[in-house]
Amino acid sequence: MTSPRTLVALGLVALGLVAPARAVAAPEPAASAPVVALSKKDRAAQAKTTRHGAPPLPGARPARLVNLFNQWTKEWLAVDPAAPPARATIDRFLRDHFTNKPTTMEPKLLAMLLSAAASFHSDVVDVVSGFRHPKYNLILRKKGHQVARDSQHTHGNAIDFYIPLVAARALQAWAKAQQLGGVGLYADSGFVHMDTGPIRYWAGE
Repeated sequence: MTSPRTLVALGLVALGLVAPARAVAAPEPAASAPVVALSKKDRAAQAKTTRHGAPPLPGARPARLVNLFNQWTKEWLAVDPAAPPARATIDRFLRDHFTNKPTTMEPKLLAMLLSAAASFHSDVVDVVSGFRHPKYNLILRKKGHQVARDSQHTHGNAIDFYIPLVAARALQAWAKAQQLGGVGLYADSGFVHMDTGPIRYWAGE
């Protein structure tokens, strides 16, 4: 038996005053995402960490970098004095350009460069020579260049450099005042040699 409420509803539908009720279809299940096989390169990228140090606060002054330039390899190395790069990075940057081989460099050398940059208020230091392979050192001696037979460069204990717009003699005076080791002035070439060997001074071309 049809109830009065149902009869009223049917009458309203017949008069066109109410649209007939529609059956609600059950929602279709969401399609699952296709499975994509990652390449070896993609897997390696995912394995790398995405965690980094905290960024500087908004408005904070960024760290002042010292930009080292290797005259032979034409490479740049930006160094934050408060967080210097790994030793392997420094060793690679100061490698022998003739053999392309690095060695374990004396850690004090980087500190020398950064200290010189700070003293002369420069953000650029040009590196003339870092590690010198014994083979290349011998070649230079045979060609008549002013290099010692057992140069500190061959042991990774020396650095030749200059600072743009700073006179070589001014840089030499600063280097001698550090009392860290040997200091050589090459005025004609415009650079200074520093090493961590015995304290001694000389001048070359």
